[in-house]
Amino acid sequence: MNIGDRVRMLHGTEEGIISKINGNIVDVEIEDGFSIPVLKNEIVVIAKEEKKRFGDYKEENTGRFAARPDTQTDKTVYATKGIYVAFAPINDQSYTMHIINNTDFDLPFTVGLERNQNHQGVYAGLLRGRDSIKINEVNIKDFDNWGVYIFQFLFAKRGYFSIRAPFIKKMRFRASNFFKSKAKAPVLEKEAHLFQLDKDMPEQILNTQQIEAVADVATPVEKPEAKPLDASKLKEQMLSKNEPNTTTKAQATTTVTTPEYEVDLHIEKLSTDFSNLNSGEMLDLQLKTFENKLENAIASGMHEIIFIHGVGNGVLRTEIHKRLSKNPDIQFYEDARKEKFGYGATAVTFK
Repeated sequence: MNIGDRVRMLHGTEEGIISKINGNIVDVEIEDGFSIPVLKNEIVVIAKEEKKRFGDYKEENTGRFAARPDTQTDKTVYATKGIYVAFAPINDQSYTMHIINNTDFDLPFTVGLERNQNHQGVYAGLLRGRDSIKINEVNIKDFDNWGVYIFQFLFAKRGYFSIRAPFIKKMRFRASNFFKSKAKAPVLEKEAHLFQLDKDMPEQILNTQQIEAVADVATPVEKPEAKPLDASKLKEQMLSKNEPNTTTKAQATTTVTTPEYEVDLHIEKLSTDFSNLNSGEMLDLQLKTFENKLENAIASGMHEIIFIHGVGNGVLRTEIHKRLSKNPDIQFYEDARKEKFGYGATAVTFK
């Protein structure tokens, strides 16, 4: 069983989507926003054959949004999580790399690689709900040179639905957890090294104001007024075009920035106008900084990092420890050098 699987109760008529798995207990969302915990042996995954038998359909990965029968009602629960990357073995050295969409959304997506401060596009396409696509073949002997994968996803669906924020995930695969991740991949229905990309993705629904804030407003292009040519200026412009534009080149290259070893999360270190922020906004800024520094530390291959959060009322420290405990790339975390920080800092060691 995997996040996003549609299941049915063995001793009832309820159906729902698996939203969380914790040992033998799974959370099943049976209505939008309402989940119940059940034992694994009390539910069964609804087979694909059953869907086909009762009129479900299979769409081709054509890159277009084809018309779909409107059979789902407003009360239908949709799987909003369940995006995976899977490495299926060809032999003991080679693997096929797949993106798996175990959600009910269609996902326009891109996959890129970051190596030696260069960004390389690997694949781009449209992945249907409950489908998978092979994007690459990799060799285990080149494992240390795979670099950092960057996955970008949009969420689309025909008809009415709430607009979701785009999702970006950076991931560096490590030998310490790669070979421990073998499981039966959803959709592919075979053993693979399986990683859930959206495990910690926040459920971020964009409202109208947020959409307008990031939308580009189209404006008419004004036709420039014709001016007489200046021969000397024209010569200067032609010569300047032959000079390398180092600024543009630097801006075009996306790199993972290795964070400082000690990251100070005190609000006065993060904002110059923090006096205008309320407590919730301050905490949000501190946690966003923490997540960004943590992700870059993992992607850049750091062995350890320290987050200075202070003692205060303990809210920030508690939230940081909660998130660290759910991160599969963390080996352990502990109070950092008490003689220097007291209980106001946390040291994180990566796998």
